[in-house]
Amino acid sequence: MPKRPYTIRELLKKLKPYGIVTMQGKRGKGSEVILLKPNKPGSKQGPQIPIKNHGPSTEIHYPVIISILRRFGIDPKDFWND
Repeated sequence: MPKRPYTIRELLKKLKPYGIVTMQGKRGKGSEVILLKPNKPGSKQGPQIPIKNHGPSTEIHYPVIISILRRFGIDPKDFWND
């Protein structure tokens, strides 16, 4: 699969098997959503990263996806080959 920008909807769908969820509630500044990999189910503690979200078709580009993968310890080769 080519390394192309994903929409936020596609990215969240692809990160779900790795245990990544979005934090509920108003925590991010402005138009940001916070991605979280909880230490325990239902926990709000663990690695987090804010990303821009201006609607379901917001494009998330390759460098941002790489930083997300690095933050959560996901191997990029596994992610791009799925």
